[in-house]
Amino acid sequence: MTNKKDAFEILMRLIRLPSYGVMAILLMASPYLTAQNLLQDNEQSAQSNLRAAKASQTKIDKAYEQQRDALHQYRQTQTEIDQLAIYNKQLQKIVSNQNIQVDSLKTQIKEIEITQQGIMPLMERMLNGLQQFIQLDTPFLIKEREERVANLRVLLLSAEITVSEKFRRILEAYQIEVEYGRTIEAYRAENSQQQMVDYLRVGRVALYYLSLDGTNAHAWNTIENKWQPIDSDFDRSILNGIRIARKQAAPSLLNLQLPGLGELQ
Repeated sequence: MTNKKDAFEILMRLIRLPSYGVMAILLMASPYLTAQNLLQDNEQSAQSNLRAAKASQTKIDKAYEQQRDALHQYRQTQTEIDQLAIYNKQLQKIVSNQNIQVDSLKTQIKEIEITQQGIMPLMERMLNGLQQFIQLDTPFLIKEREERVANLRVLLLSAEITVSEKFRRILEAYQIEVEYGRTIEAYRAENSQQQMVDYLRVGRVALYYLSLDGTNAHAWNTIENKWQPIDSDFDRSILNGIRIARKQAAPSLLNLQLPGLGELQ
């Protein structure tokens, strides 16, 4: 393809030719120039089309990216919606179960209120019965046992202690009284004459005290409800019983006297 410089040189040569020669050459060169112009126009048009195609492709690519991002966002949002739907169903079940529990608790509270109305008088009667039993029982550890009942009466009126704890403590006091009938015990305290003596309790069957010098022994007469002196022959047995109760001697058989009933072995 002849460039612009070549065309200029050709034109200059034509100027030097005679007029008829120039006309002939121009007529011969006219198709060539027209074709060259067409090629240049086509080339410019192709380049313009190429630029337009590139711009269109860029727009298409951008639109595709936006569409892909939108699709990804849609899928992600749909997944979140599905998860929220499942979570909402679970919450509904939890709330439903909680409502059932609330109704159950309300029912239990009403039942507890009704139970408290009945159990408070019951505990009062239990304490009265326990106190009366101690007064009629063999007189051992009287001060300790009466203080236990008095403390329970104070506990019964406390607003800080639950009803169940109050009831448990009263049952515990009853259990302690029951255990007294199964055990042997020795302790030191004053007798009715304010003398310090050693007491020996054998269950609830017998109660003795022995002077600290081991020469004066008495037994509680359950029939006459009073202390009664016993034969000095039993002083040694009572002393052995005290040592056994204090775990100072090995368990062994004791020959003891019961006032009004004779001997106890």
